[in-house]
Amino acid sequence: MEKGKIFTSALVGTSAMTLFSYLISKSEKINFREPEILSQLIERLPKGHSKTTANITGWGTHYAIGILFVAFYSELWEQTKVKPSIRTGAILGAVSGLAGVAGWQTMFDCHPHPPAKNLKQYFNHLMIAHIVFGIFSAVTYKALTYKSSE
Repeated sequence: MEKGKIFTSALVGTSAMTLFSYLISKSEKINFREPEILSQLIERLPKGHSKTTANITGWGTHYAIGILFVAFYSELWEQTKVKPSIRTGAILGAVSGLAGVAGWQTMFDCHPHPPAKNLKQYFNHLMIAHIVFGIFSAVTYKALTYKSSE
């Protein structure tokens, strides 16, 4: 497992996804910003976390999940004939989107006081955002693979 490639690819992919979500949120005037929604969920837990702690935890969780997804992608790319590309990144992003939607649905279902949200609209956005994540992660991983083989 190549930790540097995984970390860098996850950083780029998660950042691209987040930027996409921030831009769509601004344009649509709807909060699709995953780290902020995670922060809201954390802040609204019964133990009452501070806004600062919730924000740090929300952002940290968002990037940590990105690293986990890319670690999975890396294993697939290194152990099979599937290689990083825009196409495989989009497909893996869509699969990750399904996992992401399932995770978010579970969080909203289990949370004692979730923020009000049109979940269908949010989940549709999440699918596209994860495809952005997958593409940017794959392209970065591929670029780093070629660079390290020179």
